[in-house]
Amino acid sequence: MTTLVLDPYSSRAPRIRAGTGLSKLLFRHALLLSLALTAACGDENATPATRTDALASGDTSSREAGVTESGEAHEDEHAESDNVTLSEAAFRTAQIEVEPVATAPAVGEGLEVPGQVELDPRRVALVSSRIAGRLERLSVVEGDRVRAGQSVGALFSPDYLTAQVDLAQATRRVGTLAGTTDETGARALADAARRRLRLLGASDAEIDRAEAGGEPASTMSLRSPIGGSVIEAHVLPGAAVEAGAPVFTVADLSVIDVVAEVPERNLPLLRTGQRATVSIAAYPDMRFEGRVERLRDALNAETRTLRAVIHVPNSSRRLRPGMFATVRLDIPTSTTVREGVTSTLTIPESAIVTDGERRFVFVETGPRAYERREVRTTPLSSPGSATQRIARVIVQDGLRAGERVVVRGAFTLKSELAKASLSDEH
Repeated sequence: MTTLVLDPYSSRAPRIRAGTGLSKLLFRHALLLSLALTAACGDENATPATRTDALASGDTSSREAGVTESGEAHEDEHAESDNVTLSEAAFRTAQIEVEPVATAPAVGEGLEVPGQVELDPRRVALVSSRIAGRLERLSVVEGDRVRAGQSVGALFSPDYLTAQVDLAQATRRVGTLAGTTDETGARALADAARRRLRLLGASDAEIDRAEAGGEPASTMSLRSPIGGSVIEAHVLPGAAVEAGAPVFTVADLSVIDVVAEVPERNLPLLRTGQRATVSIAAYPDMRFEGRVERLRDALNAETRTLRAVIHVPNSSRRLRPGMFATVRLDIPTSTTVREGVTSTLTIPESAIVTDGERRFVFVETGPRAYERREVRTTPLSSPGSATQRIARVIVQDGLRAGERVVVRGAFTLKSELAKASLSDEH
């Protein structure tokens, strides 16, 4: 009987002992097996120190060359992974169609958002009294138009009556003391009485009448500081009025504000000075042109919108505060300037192939040969626009005018690249 002993602790070949009656054939097979095990275990039996010494004493240039060759291999593999060439049979099956990148004059896009007509706060004023009194009468009502300085009501005030009497007495005293040493003091008192009446809101005509010794007026006129329309009356005749209390609100409606609610995602499209077109339901065939004057700083936390204030001329007075409006903001397209001509590059939307958040197109580089190229695009209709979506997109980066892109069969090319990538990995 023959016994084969494999010594696991030996650093060389396993020991083989032949017992009595060992056939030559069995011994030959055992010997071959021992030689194979010796070759397989030779590297594993090397100590860590031995391997470290080998690495330390190895040829550095050889290792660097190995890394370089490996890096070049990866780079070549990455470079080739964006290119695909189809056989004639695959090309016929894929039914590839290409189309050149088109150029067109740059035109403005439109972003349509809701809005509301409001008063321009710089064209609104309150009619109020500078002294306390009782409102005797009102000369206008809501909706009336007034001129700047026009009387809109009369206020009875004892303080106003006293100020007129004081000015009349000071004026007479100046005449009495003319040519004396007290004339200067009398004139100073008269000037002070005149300034007091002016501060109370008296007109120049009322002051001149008091100086001339006329009968003091029992009521003082309330005058509009600006021209416009009476928007609101705050008190009724006979009511007591405190100093500074509003009596009327007057607004100039020749220029109006339209406040547009712009979604948060569209904020990069906004800027001051931007042109806008306003339409309202009451006059569907009319358009009112204006420009974005300012952007509010705070975002509406409930609607997630920012308010853009648009200045709109309103000479026809058709725009009225409180009206709902539709605002179309002009958004310029991304443009390419070549040889002094401003144009934009467009391709069909069907040419776009997505990979996660990245976007690609396949560019024809030769007969049945294509290159995958990453691009940045924007739609011809901005997000949130009510304009019907167009089946072309604007190319911001990645393509040149005249290059031919695949508009049909791009997903077949994407599949071919994926299969090639899997083959390389295996």
